[in-house]
Parts: sequence; C-alpha cells; structure tokens
Amino acid sequence: MKRALFILPAVAMLAMLTVSCGKKEDALKVDEGVAARIGNFKITDKEIDEKFEQIPENQRSQYRGPGGRAKFVDMLINDELFYLEAKNKNLKNSEKVRAEMEALERRVLIGAYYSEYITGKVSISDKEVELYYKNNQDEFYTNSQYKAQHIFSVDSMKCVEWKKRIDNGEKFSAIAKGESEDGSTAPAYGNLGYFNPGGFIKFIGISKSFSDAVEALAPGDISDVIKHEKGYSLVMVNDMKPAVLKPLEDVRQTIIEKLQKESASEILNVEIDNLRKKYRPENLALQEVLNTTRTAEQLWQIAQAEDAAYTRILYFRELVTRYPQHKLAPQALFMIGFVYSEELSDLVQARKAFNELIKNYSGSDMVESAKWMIENLDNPRDRLQSMESVIDKAKKDGK
Repeated sequence: MKRALFILPAVAMLAMLTVSCGKKEDALKVDEGVAARIGNFKITDKEIDEKFEQIPENQRSQYRGPGGRAKFVDMLINDELFYLEAKNKNLKNSEKVRAEMEALERRVLIGAYYSEYITGKVSISDKEVELYYKNNQDEFYTNSQYKAQHIFSVDSMKCVEWKKRIDNGEKFSAIAKGESEDGSTAPAYGNLGYFNPGGFIKFIGISKSFSDAVEALAPGDISDVIKHEKGYSLVMVNDMKPAVLKPLEDVRQTIIEKLQKESASEILNVEIDNLRKKYRPENLALQEVLNTTRTAEQLWQIAQAEDAAYTRILYFRELVTRYPQHKLAPQALFMIGFVYSEELSDLVQARKAFNELIKNYSGSDMVESAKWMIENLDNPRDRLQSMESVIDKAKKDGK
C-alpha cells in the first residue's frame, strides 16, 4: 500500500507536466507566424515582410537581422497604438481629418481610374517589341570605350616639342609622368582610364574636340596636338572596346515600358477628350486668357508651349479665328489637324482641319503638307513628332 501511495503522486505530477506542456504548445501554435500582439490585434510575420518591402532601399539596412527586425516591429506597434488611440478619441470625425480623408479618397480613386481605364488598356505584344527593336537599334548599342594616356600643357609649343621627341624614340609614358602639367594624371603616366567619347573624361571633362580626335585613333596610335577647353594634349590610345548591340532580351523590358508610356499617353488624351465631351467643363480662367487681346505671334508661342493637347488646339483655333489673314494662320490650322491626328488619334477632326486649310489657304506653303497628311492618315506608320518632319516627308514624296 505504501508503494502504491508513492506511485500515485508521481503519476499525478506527470499528468500535470503533460497538461502544462500542452498549454505551452497550444500557445506556441496560437502565436505561430505572429510578430506582435496588441490585445486581440495581431501583426503577422507576413505583414511585417510586406511593410518592410515598402520602405526605401536605403533605409532597410537599419532593420536587417533579428535586432533590426525587432526594432521595425516595435515601430509598427507604435503606429498601431497611435491609430487605436486616435480612434478612441474619435479624431476621424474632426473637420481637418475628414478633409484629408476626402482628399486621399480622391487621389486613390483617380489613381484607380487611371490604372483601370488608361494603363489597363495598354497591351504590348512581342511583335511590337521586336519591331521597335529592329527599327531603333541605334538606341540599344553600348557606347564605345577608349583607354588612353595624355600629356598636357597650356602651351601648345610644349606639345609640339614633346611630339618630336616621341617621334624620335622617347617613351610617351616617361614624358607624361615627368613633364605633363596635369597633376592629377601625371603620377599615373597620364592615364585617363576608360571613357566614352562624348562623355565625361578624367581631367578633361566633356570636350567634343578632344573626343573627336580620340575617336579617330586606333589602339597604339599617338595623336597630333589636340586643342581643347583646358589647353593642349597629346594622346596615346591603349585600348578600344567597340560599341555592341545589346541583345533583345536585355532591353525587352525597357522597350515595353517605353511603348506602354507612349500608348498610355495617346489613350489618356483620347479619354480626356471624351470626358470633356461628356461633362462639358468650363475653364473660366482659360476663357479669360483667350479673351485677352494678344497678337498672332503671342498666341502661336503660347500654343507651342502648352502641354495639354486640347488646350493647344484652343489657342491655335483662336489664332485662326482672330487673325485669318496672318501668315501664321495656315500653320496654326495645320497644327490643329496635326494634334488631332498624332496626339489624339481623332482622324475625323484631323481630316476636317486639313481640308479647311486646303480650301481657305490654297496659296499657302502648308497645302502640300496638309495633302500629304490626308493621304497618309489611314496608313500604318510611326507617329510624327513635328510639323517640320511632315514638311520634309511631303517634299521627299513630291520629288
């Protein structure tokens, strides 16, 4: 009996330990994946990771590692405490907060509309990317690189004398180190390192004359005296890495983003034009500007400087209406058609403006360009960038 009594407490203790461990395990399971808790509110590890990705890259280093993460979690806890107390004090009903929330709601809705109905309509196909790459390969070459040494002086005659000595067998590097007046490169035998012609060059800076002279040299060549912005140099090219066309896959995303931006811009202008037709807004400030007496030249300059396509058309139209006999009137009418065609993709309005030009200004130099535009409105082509480009194409096609 005594032995049995001795065993029972041991069994009871074991049972208690089992229950105790079970509670700890349950607690661990409850908190699994939880980084912080405030009452019944939890901040999960996943949320911490998502918020961490939202902070700027240059600020992330202070929150890396276990200690940094704990610091980051503590910062988010503070934010949550402020939020809870602000709700507790009913701050969301204050006039200032309501105004800010309405402004935020406007920004969010505008962004959502832009995303859904502007950029959301843009779809760039592989064929479009490949075609752009094929037709614009000049954009995708790496710059050629030259490695060179130079001997510098503000006195051209010194360079002439150095050139004679080099031609007679003296070492370029020895003269560069011992006599060059460029104190930044002389200790390294005049070494300029690698540079892109047309770009920044050590000590020289940006110099077209220096770059042009270097580009004419092959590795091992020594230049004649080169005059540039800082003085005079002799240059010896040590190495040249030619420009290389980047593979399509390396620039695919760049092309997609560029085409998306261009397409979104076109869709945006059309969408704005449609919305203006639907809601018919009145820009009283603009009307006041248009009602102010301005010369034809002033209206032309204002229109040229305006970014918004529809506003630009208003200024050009105002010029034509007020000054129909002015030499700029046919050009302004042409620009109305051009903006409709190339920026708003409204070919109906574009054709209407070009026909008006041909009818009312038959003696103008712009007539041939207007006829060329009408003939090519429906033809597949790259978007034209300026009135001058149309004039050039019209002249070439007319030959």
